[in-house]
Amino acid sequence: MPKYEPFTRKPVEYLPVVLDGQPIGFLWASETDRAASFVRRMDAAGRAFEAPLVWADRLDEAAAQDLPAREAIRRWIGAPQDPRAGAVPAGLTPRRADSPAVVESLANPNLPPTAGPLVQDGEFPDGTPVDRSKGWGPLHMQLPPTYPAQASGPVVYRPVVADSGLVLGYLWASGDAASYVARADAGLEGTNRAGAFYPALREAFARGVPALEAVRSLVPDAEEAQAPSLDDLVRLASRYEQSLRLTFPLPNPDLPPRPPVPPAERESVLAYLEQAPVAFPAGAPTPDLQDDARPATVPSGYRTDGAWVWPEATAYYLRVHGVPPDPDLVSHIRANAGRVPDVPPTSLKAAVETLKSQGILKPPPL
Repeated sequence: MPKYEPFTRKPVEYLPVVLDGQPIGFLWASETDRAASFVRRMDAAGRAFEAPLVWADRLDEAAAQDLPAREAIRRWIGAPQDPRAGAVPAGLTPRRADSPAVVESLANPNLPPTAGPLVQDGEFPDGTPVDRSKGWGPLHMQLPPTYPAQASGPVVYRPVVADSGLVLGYLWASGDAASYVARADAGLEGTNRAGAFYPALREAFARGVPALEAVRSLVPDAEEAQAPSLDDLVRLASRYEQSLRLTFPLPNPDLPPRPPVPPAERESVLAYLEQAPVAFPAGAPTPDLQDDARPATVPSGYRTDGAWVWPEATAYYLRVHGVPPDPDLVSHIRANAGRVPDVPPTSLKAAVETLKSQGILKPPPL
């Protein structure tokens, strides 16, 4: 059975998908009409867990009917909402993007785009066709050279500051090395700023500009400082001074396993997690990502103690499945002797701003 390709390097058109009025992702289709897919927002994984499966089935059905890819996504404009896959709002006109990578960055600006296979659209990345009858070109690929991103000695750094006054991160140089490190408390704005600096550093490297001179030219008015090592600068960038710390209920599989909560502390940790003030109220319950057989009963709100922000699901997964919270959060609760401090309105506002800066609370880009 024919299917649309899930990858392309060609331009695409895309449509937003919402569920109960909340954005959950985008449908896209290539202008060649041979590729189409659905991109889910990672912050919607709980409430739209099955959306990719539903949209994949719908696109497979359209491909089996020999529909052009763009027609396959346009026909869903204004269609009734599916409780699992959402809907494309009525009255929309598809927007154009240079590639699916642009759409992926709209959906998940803090994640790198999916690389996809080497061959897409019948071509290698440099445009060389796989079918030799259509042309010939060099088959080699090489990443653009730039300054080394590791340093063993002291580093000179300059802060990168947004118009709002938020310190986004630091450009640094040491010997022939130079790069950018984002501040953890600057959210997506800090992470995304790397997208402007990395090409600029590559360009300076290609011109033979010394590393420190390149850094100074990119932020000429910034105050310069020195750190004993790159590790020290990374530790500085890891401090939470401009926003609250945000954690998630399920551990990152790429990191070491979280230590279990000691049985003697379990109830006090749960009480702390469940009794802290609500920073953002819960919407509809979300599916249990640890047990598909359970009904959608996982709370979807966020709570805060003025220093941390955590999903209400954190307590759920600890209570129901024994999934331990972030060990730093557990240590913080222990340091507070299990008692939630008074949380003033300014801290509740800071918690909401933290959720916004991390891309969790944002309107759909319709």
